[in-house]
Amino acid sequence: MSSIAIETSVYNLGDMEIAKRIFAMPDTLVVAIGPPTCIRILYFRALECGQLSKLKLIPISSLDYTFGDYLEKIKGVIEAALQENCYQGIILYVSCPDLLSQTDFDTMIQGLDNSRQIPVDIFKRGPLEKRKTSPSQRLDKIAARIEDFVKTRQLVLSKNEAVCELPPLAADYSGVLSLFPEDSAVCRFLMTGSGCANCPSSMDKLNHNPFIFSRFDDLQAVYGCTNEIGEAITKHFQMNHQTKEIELFISIGTPVTFMTGMNDHFLQTCDLFEVTCAIDTNGFQTAEEGVAKALLKIAKATLKKVENRKKRINIIGYNPFLFGKRQHFHEIETCLTSLGYAVNFLGYESLNSFKTAAEAELNLVFSRHGLSLAKWMAELFQIPYLFAMPIGIDGFNQWLRDVGVLLKTAIPESYYLNKEPQPCPVFRVLLLGENEILDQLEIVIPNDFGIITIRANKIADLNLQQMTITHVIADPLYQNRINSITEKFQFIPMPYPSLSGNAFIELDYQYMGQTGYAYLKRFFANKVTA
Repeated sequence: MSSIAIETSVYNLGDMEIAKRIFAMPDTLVVAIGPPTCIRILYFRALECGQLSKLKLIPISSLDYTFGDYLEKIKGVIEAALQENCYQGIILYVSCPDLLSQTDFDTMIQGLDNSRQIPVDIFKRGPLEKRKTSPSQRLDKIAARIEDFVKTRQLVLSKNEAVCELPPLAADYSGVLSLFPEDSAVCRFLMTGSGCANCPSSMDKLNHNPFIFSRFDDLQAVYGCTNEIGEAITKHFQMNHQTKEIELFISIGTPVTFMTGMNDHFLQTCDLFEVTCAIDTNGFQTAEEGVAKALLKIAKATLKKVENRKKRINIIGYNPFLFGKRQHFHEIETCLTSLGYAVNFLGYESLNSFKTAAEAELNLVFSRHGLSLAKWMAELFQIPYLFAMPIGIDGFNQWLRDVGVLLKTAIPESYYLNKEPQPCPVFRVLLLGENEILDQLEIVIPNDFGIITIRANKIADLNLQQMTITHVIADPLYQNRINSITEKFQFIPMPYPSLSGNAFIELDYQYMGQTGYAYLKRFFANKVTA
């Protein structure tokens, strides 16, 4: 077996050469199968190639893998595609977990209702397949088979009007990799065959965090190579003379390490670093869930009880996958610092700031994924917490009143928002998607503007042509999908990076406090166009 390699992440979209080749095949559908994180990257590669109409995503959950009964679901999707008469070839894009599970796609393909004998081929991708034959060689064979079929069968195809559904949300391990940006005292290690590094190295890279990751093959995964990984990490840091700089080493799990049980084995590196935390992420949960799990575990390993409090406030639950860039909190941070308090974003300041979090007078929780840490700190350190988002005029003012009560501080009247809401009852707003910011806007927009809101999670659930709405608030990934159906709505961008990664994170959008109110008012006053 080859030796384990440890590499440093490089910002790029991964293997675009293969993506360009596979999506260049005419009238061919690519059906991506695997854990949500494994197929998420393919959406953005297809988007880059301008070929989303040739992609179908089938996310497989951890329970699906446990029960092993998902082949019927895949079979149904493929047979439906065969009946559409749009394709002269279908490629099953299979990921590492199915290689480990030895999923019997061949038998399933043989049992398909495929009267026209359209080629249905399996393209096994990922580091666990590279040892056998190169991806290019395997793709060459598939392309040749489809070409031979086209030469012998002149099918009359219907127009392909398919539009790939939006990608799965960013994975839990991507969330953990966003912690402690630009702090050289923290090392983030992704335990993977290498493929799992693609998303956090590209679309889900939301800050300047570099990280290291492992590279191993199928045999090493099957036999378990935790000890070898530990030895490789030790060698890597000793060669680079970096161990003295690192105070916290975070080991982060992925689908392959979860399914092989490697997540349960401790890496033999504890003597190298001051603190080592193994985060049992598995790639089947979201980035926000990963952040919550990691912060609580790191806090339990690093926070100590203190005798005295300082004029400090912790922000808990902020993460870029929900809230975008830290600048969205500028108004909130300015308000708190002007009251004489230092503000600490737990997990997004330096590790030293995290270690002293127990000195704070108050924890402000901005997301439900910060609640577990806030409750633990309340129990152990007796630090009170407030769980609320200061969105909208009423929401901001109520949040400020509650902060004053908990701090036992009189908040000057000048801090409160006193502008009268300006009703715009002629409008109707569709909130499209599922996240906590939209949950708040569903309440805020009627309160601040007198506008009726309609909520939906998926475009497929809606008849947009028949809906009497004037505006749509959603992540910009929805915009092209909506415009392909109708352009009669004004679109208000509200990026959700857990869905769209870093594609829109730099947009000039707002949602909190006065700036959030002003952002929405611009659209409802018809002073700008989306």
